[in-house]
Order: sequence, then structure tokens, then C-alpha cells
Amino acid sequence: MRPSEAVPAYAVPERSGEVLIDPPLDQIPAVLAAVRSAADAGAQILDTPLGLFRSQVRRRALSLAGPPTDGDAPGPAARAGTSAAAPMIAMGHQPLFFHPGVWMKFFLLSRLCDDLGATGLHLIVDSDASGPIGAQVPARDGRLIRRSETLVDLPEDVPLEACPPPSEEAWEGFRARVRGHLVTLSLPDLPERFDAFAEGAGRARAGAGTLAMFMAAARGRYEAGALPPRYRDLSVSALSDTPEFRAFVLHLLQDPRAFRRCYNAKLEDYRRTHRLRSSANPFPNLDELAGVPETPFWVVHGGRRTGLYAAREGDRVRLRTAAGTIADLPAGAAGLAPLAASGLRIRPKAITLTMFTRLCMADLFIHGIGGGRYDRVTDAVIQEIFGCPPPPYVVATATLLLPLLGQGPSAEDARAVDRRLMDLQHNPERYLPAPTEAQRGLIEEKWRLIRGVEAMRPGPERRAATHRIRAVNSLLAASLAGEMQRLRERRAALEQDAATRDVTDDRGYPFFLFAPAAVRDLVGAPTGAT
Repeated sequence: MRPSEAVPAYAVPERSGEVLIDPPLDQIPAVLAAVRSAADAGAQILDTPLGLFRSQVRRRALSLAGPPTDGDAPGPAARAGTSAAAPMIAMGHQPLFFHPGVWMKFFLLSRLCDDLGATGLHLIVDSDASGPIGAQVPARDGRLIRRSETLVDLPEDVPLEACPPPSEEAWEGFRARVRGHLVTLSLPDLPERFDAFAEGAGRARAGAGTLAMFMAAARGRYEAGALPPRYRDLSVSALSDTPEFRAFVLHLLQDPRAFRRCYNAKLEDYRRTHRLRSSANPFPNLDELAGVPETPFWVVHGGRRTGLYAAREGDRVRLRTAAGTIADLPAGAAGLAPLAASGLRIRPKAITLTMFTRLCMADLFIHGIGGGRYDRVTDAVIQEIFGCPPPPYVVATATLLLPLLGQGPSAEDARAVDRRLMDLQHNPERYLPAPTEAQRGLIEEKWRLIRGVEAMRPGPERRAATHRIRAVNSLLAASLAGEMQRLRERRAALEQDAATRDVTDDRGYPFFLFAPAAVRDLVGAPTGAT
């Protein structure tokens, strides 16, 4: 999205196989070219010009990420950009068992890298604390149901970076339970796909240092069956421990109170614009702790994640958590060395992760619908804090359903019945095969009333006309009573099967139940793919 354009209303694709890519694929090259030529309006990060800072961040990120891989060895990156000079396209996601609408963004990233000669960077958001790690899968127990299985019962405040990969016993137990559910469906493709995924995941487990890296490697191996990744992987934890990220943190914390005001004001603007009543949507305002402003960062300590607070006191920046002060730093760039020496593991929240990635590193970012919505807040914060236009992003997602539809009615069946019933009630004249003279008179009266109501002011006369229109509709619909009763009975039967439809129409099933090639084909293979 270009910030100067009208804000699009992103909508989740409704039907299986439908894709949302905004802006469309054929417009992305022009968007990328425009941002590469844009000026940064003199913005700085701790006295370093933003253009120079971006180059430093990019070189650092690429040195940490290493070459594109397929889970075992470097992949075919020859056609994709491999240097800091190439345009960079980035995306990020928590390494979970997400649905194919998320997974398609990885294939889109590979395609764009290959087609545009760009360097791709996938940020493994291991700084996230997602709670229990598991998956919901369909099963049959007399009827279609969903079963939830947990791989790792992770506490809510433990980030993925702090958790080791699952033990062999835990992995094999999860594998057996999931497979046991899938074989009840009489759909052999599903357990076969899961077996292919699980085999690669088992090999990835031994070489993974954390749960996050295990999950990312397992998905990468499965993905490579359709298209070896053209992008590089980099964990947010590794990126956050760089001097450049620490400089970004300190830059935003030079005036924590002013940043908090700006951040909260932009969130409130967003809520007003979109008529959101919840103060947690898209996420909560920054709070205060004993008068000390909350920051848009976390601190990881002892394997747990907690909020970071900061206060500017003269020429010092004091950092603290709920437990007390954790660092007292010189203001400005002089605070960089003491912050590095402190050993604090500071991690970004959602807005600051995409702000750092978009403003300080990537030329283009790929979001899902949720990120595409909340990053409108990020855009506003960037504009006010840095005084430069925010870099663009692409919003991409898809809907892909499992072939369970034949085992139960679809939601469209119920919607079709509802539409028919509504039309019979409000427009019965459309369904009268041969109106009688009396019915023709009622139809003419109805349309005279409708034309009259349009010219009436609110009041008793208009209410009376509206009531008469309803009465006429009821009189006309009387001869359609048989069809309406059949539709109501059909609707009641469909309602009884609502739980089944909820299972068949769920777009949230984990990616390992879908063929990698089917998800790749949602965006098309790179032009240079072999």
C-alpha cells in the first residue's frame, strides 16, 4: 500500500482458492521502484542519516541470515538478489502451525525475489509469546469434529526463543495423535501429507536450537517440496541483539513520554476512524507504571517476557520493569555501549518490529490482513516521529479449504435459503407465476406506496404507508406459503448441521494438511523456477 492512496478495505477471501494480493502482482514492480527512488526527508537514527543507517542494518541482517536454504543446504538463489544493493522484500510471522493463507506469503516472497531480482528476508518472530503450541485438525467421530492437539504447553509469558525444541517423545506423541485423528476421515491425502511434513520435521528437530527454529525449519523443509525458498531466514531475537536495533530502541526512548503520547494518539485516531470500541483493538495503548511511560518493547529475562518502561531524567534514560530499574544510560548515542554491556535482551512489539523492518531495512514488506490494518497506525507514527513518508507494504492472504465439503452441507447452502426466504417475504410478486386480478391490484398499490414513501417526511403518514406495504407483502405471500414452509424446514435442517459446516468451512487448518504445490500455485511459480 502507498500511504498517499485511499485506504483499502481488506477482506478475507470467502471461497477456496481465492487470493488477495494488494497491490496486485503486476503493480508491485512500480511500487518497489518508486520507494527505491524516494528520499528520506533528512530523517536520522541517533544522529546517523536514515539512508546510511538502512545500509548498515541491511548489511548486518544479511550477514546474520546467511544464504537461502531448503532446510539442508543453500537453495537456488542465483536468480534472486544476494547483496545489500539489491532491493529487499521482507515479511515476518510467528513460527506456528498457521493456515495456508499465511503460508502463501512465503511463496509470494519467493516469487517476488526471483522475478524482481530482490533479496528476500523472512523474520522468524521468535520474540512472540504465543502460549501453547499446537494444531486443530478435522476428525470423524460419528460426525465431523475438530480435535486440538498440543505439541508444547508453553506459558503465556515465555517467548518462543526461550523454549528448547520438543523432545523426541513429545514430537512422536504429537505426530501419533494428529495422525490418529486424520485417518478417521477416509481422506488418505491428509495423513500422507502430514507424514511427509512430519518426516522432515523429525530431521529438523536435531539441528534446531530453539522451539522457534525447529518450527521454522520444519515448515521450510515441507515448503521446499514445491519451491526451494528464495528468501533468507533471520530470527527477531538475533536481529534485536544487533547494535543497529539497540540504536533504534534508544532513538525512540530519548523522549519516552512524547513517544507514548504520539503512539496512543495514533491508536485513538485509528479506533475513531474505524469505529472500534475496544481499547485493545488493534492493541492496547501504552500505559504508565508509577508515572514511568510504557515503551513499545519487551525485555526477556530468565526465559520470561515482560514490559519495558523508560523515563528521561536530564541527560539520562532510565529503563525499568515492574520489578524495578534495570539500566541507567546516558542519553543519545553515548548510551549505546552501556546498553550493549548491560546484556538486556530487548525485543520489539508488533508496531516497532514492522517500523524497524520497513523504515530501517526493507524496501517492501508483505503483510497479512491483520498487519495491513494495524500498520496504518505504524504509518502515522513514522510520519510524525521521523517526518518522512512510510515505506509501502503489500497485503496478501488466501483461503484454501480441505476437501471436507462432500461430508456436510456448506455455509453457502444456508445463505442461499436465507436469501430466498427474505426475497419471498419482501418481494413476493416476483414469484407469483400468474397473478390474479386481485393480486395485480395489490402489486400496483404496493409500488404506489413505495413511490409515495420516498417523498414523505418521517412521521405518522410515512409509518402508516410502511405498515401497509408490509401488509400487502403478507397478502401476496399467502399463496407462496407452501414454498416458504419448505424453505423454513430446509433451513432448520441446515441449522442442525451448523457444527458440521463450521468444520468443513474452516480456513484455519494447519499448513501441513495442504499440498505445498497447491499453495504455491495460488501465487504462481517464479518465472525462473525449475
